[in-house]
Amino acid sequence: MVCSVFLCLPGPHVFLLVINLSLPFTEENRLSIEKHLSLFGERIWRHTIVLFTRADSLKDRNIEQHIKNQDLQQIIQRCGERYHIFDFKNKSAGVQELLDKIDDVVAANSGKHFETHNDMLLEIKRKRDENEVRAKAGQKMLQDKRDLLKEIKAVAPLSELRIVLLGWTLSGKSSTGNTIFNHEIFQIGKSQKGTNHTGDVNGRKITVLNTPSWWKYFSSKFNPKFAQAAILESISQSQHMQFPHAMILVIPVDTSFKNEQKRIIEEYMAILGEDVWRHTIVLFTWGDRFPDISIEQHIESEGGALQWLIKKCRNRYHVFDNSDKKNRDQVIELLQKIDEMVTENSLFCLKTQCAAEVNVHETDTEEEISLDTEEVLSLDTDHVLKLLYQEINNRFKRVTSKLKHLGMDFTECIEAKSDRSMTEPLNLSADERLMEMIRREGSRWEVILMDSILSIQNAEASSDGNMSPCSSDIVLRWFERCDEYYSFGCGTSILEDPEPRDIKRCKTQFAE
Repeated sequence: MVCSVFLCLPGPHVFLLVINLSLPFTEENRLSIEKHLSLFGERIWRHTIVLFTRADSLKDRNIEQHIKNQDLQQIIQRCGERYHIFDFKNKSAGVQELLDKIDDVVAANSGKHFETHNDMLLEIKRKRDENEVRAKAGQKMLQDKRDLLKEIKAVAPLSELRIVLLGWTLSGKSSTGNTIFNHEIFQIGKSQKGTNHTGDVNGRKITVLNTPSWWKYFSSKFNPKFAQAAILESISQSQHMQFPHAMILVIPVDTSFKNEQKRIIEEYMAILGEDVWRHTIVLFTWGDRFPDISIEQHIESEGGALQWLIKKCRNRYHVFDNSDKKNRDQVIELLQKIDEMVTENSLFCLKTQCAAEVNVHETDTEEEISLDTEEVLSLDTDHVLKLLYQEINNRFKRVTSKLKHLGMDFTECIEAKSDRSMTEPLNLSADERLMEMIRREGSRWEVILMDSILSIQNAEASSDGNMSPCSSDIVLRWFERCDEYYSFGCGTSILEDPEPRDIKRCKTQFAE
């Protein structure tokens, strides 16, 4: 984002900060904007205009009253009270008025553009250029290794492959399985129990096992007790999967990977034995989110934790665009990389007896205590899970409010889910560090859900701005998919029925 200013040298005259009026503007939104713009330095505010879109969504409400929101006002004030409202129905007049306001910004800055020759910006650009050089070198080294392997050993495609998917909640494991088979096989968000499927892929017999997920930000101590045991059981109880050819560790490319994720993955992989790393490929999902950045650049720029993981897996990684299941080349290349790994290694035998002897529930180790989380560890696990439950419940309410602004009222459906397992409101507190981790889990869930809903709205909204029954049905299915995240902390499934009566009732209402 920062390096984009170097694409319009000597520097941009104006920045347009685009805000969608159809969604509530919260303190969280304000803090996010302030944090991102701070990367450019304080000077950026003198060159910024707030550009409001979707003014039509306010209908009869007064726009000026709407933007008196306290958090929104703070952003407008930092931009020198400069803002513009785009009316897409009268584009030419709106564009001319915006250009006039941009001229005013340029005049206020004495005709000067935003200065890119700033030490902070140049340092960020220098680091990115260095990462790009290292990324190209790493890419070449990996390709040379693959070419050498093909020369020394004949890499013959196996007629049958057995693949195990591992990863945290909402990482894209189920989507990955569906992409491999080019069919909706695995229910997204329904992996509390291991599920497997065998099918034909490019003339080969492929078996994929989708294992239960774990939390992204929380140690195994705070994950439901069944999580690690369920991963072992789902593999050991499947006759086919006791001898997998490949373990696929699924990591979303569009989310941070820090030391805490490294430690959590280490904990979960440890139950499968140290030998598991020789047979693991890191699969980055949602590769379409950064089309202009190579995966090698991402690995270099993300830092030591992700680089450690890639090296631990002997520099084996791949990228999937799960939104494009018709792209079979990405699947064929993954299978080729698995063939190469099998050629390089002997068949991996999961030693479930040894792994099962590991106490996966008691994890008060010195390593965890060294994370500066003594107070967190002193809390009862149920207390932590209830805090997670409370956070996701609050996020449900926030999503409901946002959807009302979009003309989609799912209140009855959401409340029906939220009230099933806990009727009394919780009044729990904890150390601020723990609460921050919990907020990050909740924020991740909310962002993924809202991003998906907005994509549906943009693609399928009817001409009058209201969601079609088909689109509403997709949104409801997304609630079902994400509902595992909501119920995960309780170790129970809120949606026992794949289509519970409150979902059916809403579908009937939309159909009418």
